[in-house]
Amino acid sequence: MTATDTAAFQPDLYAYDFENDPVPTLNRLRAEDPVHWSRHGFWYLTRHADVAEVLKDPVRFSSMAAGWGGGNPLAKAGGDQSATEKGLSRTLAQSFNQMDPPEHSRIRLLAQAAFSRRNIEDRGPRIRAVIDELLDDLAPRGRFDLVGDFAFHVPMIVASEIIGIPAQDRDAFRQAFERTAALMAPKRDEESWAAALDAGRWVGRYIRDLVEARRADPREDLISDLIRAEEAGDRLSDPELRSAISTIYTAAGTTTERMLSSGLWLLLSHPDQWRALVADRTLLGGAIEEILRFHHPTQSTSTNRRATEDVVLGGRTIRAGDTIRVGLGAANRDPAVFAEPDRFDIRRRMGGPVLAFGAGPHFCIGSALVRFEARLAFEAVMDRWPDLRLVTTAPVKDPRRPDRYQEIVVALA
Repeated sequence: MTATDTAAFQPDLYAYDFENDPVPTLNRLRAEDPVHWSRHGFWYLTRHADVAEVLKDPVRFSSMAAGWGGGNPLAKAGGDQSATEKGLSRTLAQSFNQMDPPEHSRIRLLAQAAFSRRNIEDRGPRIRAVIDELLDDLAPRGRFDLVGDFAFHVPMIVASEIIGIPAQDRDAFRQAFERTAALMAPKRDEESWAAALDAGRWVGRYIRDLVEARRADPREDLISDLIRAEEAGDRLSDPELRSAISTIYTAAGTTTERMLSSGLWLLLSHPDQWRALVADRTLLGGAIEEILRFHHPTQSTSTNRRATEDVVLGGRTIRAGDTIRVGLGAANRDPAVFAEPDRFDIRRRMGGPVLAFGAGPHFCIGSALVRFEARLAFEAVMDRWPDLRLVTTAPVKDPRRPDRYQEIVVALA
């Protein structure tokens, strides 16, 4: 890539201002520079067709990206990496999200049984009980925060139970896991980077110790299932197993958390559509898909891809070895696919597939669980409080975690 190839419009895709209000920037990139060479050293794609092409083609666009260029901040230090950074880079490389078939398929197949439709539906009564217990506790308050008081807890409890994280460890694990997210963005300061590295070490030790505990005393959880599969002859190394647990926790936990709070915000901020949904629950399936289309939490990044050969997209030549990231939120607002894409409409007739969960071999393993939990949560809230109203009318993203809102306060009628 040379200076003459760099577009004049160079937004900071990690800036808080961008994450807080990404639509104007994404719309401009899609219109002016849809195959964008970013200031961060990777290609950023915003058109639906280009994004889908990259996601569905693991041959020309490889997911084995952990050690490559601008896609991974941990890799940028090169030979200057600390022992902890090198260890975390190796752990990232063992995640099945960072693998191509057949290795990716092998590990994913072992994990996906926990996310089968039958398994998820069997968990329905427990998930609804978790939701109802939280809402019971919130009812006397009169008002509460959809993010911190509700959406934050439901999927973390469910994900921890699926994986096998004991109840007494849930909060500590979640807090440490969240702090590690800073390692996937450019280093802002030494203090926060050091805190994220400490959290990464803690998470690694915790998962290692939990795996060993389950080897000695198996339970009815995903960790024990993976260990049993390994002992039955399915090849799964310890690093692969530990990395798979982290990946699954993200898919089953943080993804759903953002869906619940953002989804309820969107519905309540469009009161005519909220009332229609309260009156006609058959609209709920379409509402969930429209929420997924309209609000993708992380606008700036995706799992990295690396070009394995020179590829021309949108008139730009992506060279072999270049890192690519796809804008899922931008693709879901592409006017070439979705009419009036910046309008929220639970009755929308989709013009193409919503890419919120990706596409191709890396389609999100937790997608069915996210939809199922969202349906149960939305139904529970509507059943109790059909006249729920927003107190927070202009929520902002959390500066510490700009993939979610900082606070959305609601009041009970």
